[in-house]
Amino acid sequence: MVSHSELRTLFCAADAVCFDVDSTVIREEGIDELAKFCGVEDAVSEMTRRAMGGAVPFQVALAERLALIQPSREQVQRLLAEHPPHLTPGVRMFSLDLEEM
Repeated sequence: MVSHSELRTLFCAADAVCFDVDSTVIREEGIDELAKFCGVEDAVSEMTRRAMGGAVPFQVALAERLALIQPSREQVQRLLAEHPPHLTPGVRMFSLDLEEM
């Protein structure tokens, strides 16, 4: 396990850091929530299952799911307003630690 000071050193030396947001930084899977909101949850869930099983490449599965959902900007904004994402426990403290660097 990496110590707090080692982690701090790694982050300070990095040019960029990437995070998986869905089910990592936030508790929800954004595309699944959007599919549910737009009324196509079952079809999108099946596509997600196939992609997670390796039957479909990620980019193809993402494109297929978005084509099925066809979300408008208004729908995305309403989803976020009515069902805002929830941070995963500990993420806020982690981000505060990064700000101190």
